[in-house]
Amino acid sequence: MDRPKTPPSPGYIALAVTDTLLAAAGRNRARWVTKPLLMPALMFTRERPTQVALGLCGAGDVALLGQSPAAFTAGLGCFLAGHAAWIPALRARGRGGLLRRKPLAGLPFVAAWAGLNVYLWSRTGQNRIPVAVYSTVLTAMALVAVDSGEPLAATGGALFMVSDSLIALDRFAGLHLPMHEGWVMATYTTAQALLAA
Repeated sequence: MDRPKTPPSPGYIALAVTDTLLAAAGRNRARWVTKPLLMPALMFTRERPTQVALGLCGAGDVALLGQSPAAFTAGLGCFLAGHAAWIPALRARGRGGLLRRKPLAGLPFVAAWAGLNVYLWSRTGQNRIPVAVYSTVLTAMALVAVDSGEPLAATGGALFMVSDSLIALDRFAGLHLPMHEGWVMATYTTAQALLAA
C-alpha cells in the first residue's frame, strides 16, 4: 500500500521562493533570515528518518552562509551526512527494487557522476578525493531515490545532483551562470520538497 504524499507547507514554499529570489539578486545579508528557516519549515509533520536528513542539510545551509574555506568544509560535511541519512529514510518509505527490474533507469545518474568527476578531476587539486567521495554519496542517494519507485523522490534526487553540480562547477571550474545562486537554490529547495514528500 502506497504511503500518502505530504506536500510542502505554504510557509516552506514562501520561504523557498523568497530565498531563491534573494539568492538570485545577491542579497546575502537578508538570506541569514530566510535560509536557516528552510529545512525547519519542511521538517514539520515528517517521519523521524526524514527529519534527521533534513536537519543535517539545514545545518549545512547555515554553514554555507559563511564565506570562509572552513565554512564551506563544514557545509560539505553536513550535506555529506545529510545525503547518507536520506538513504535509509528513502528505503524505509519506498517499495524498492525498481533498479533490479529496470537497471537502465540508473544509467543517467551514473553517467552524470562519471562525467562531472572526470571534468573536475584536474581542477579540484587537493580537494579531488573529498569531491569524489561527496559526489559518490550524493549519487548513491539519488539512485536509492530512483530505486524506491517513487517518481517524486527520483526527481528530487536528480535535482539535488543538479544543484550540487552547479556549486561544484562554480567553485572548482569557474562556471558561473547568470543568477547562479538562484538556480542553485531553486533546484535545491525543490529537490528537498520532493524527497520529503
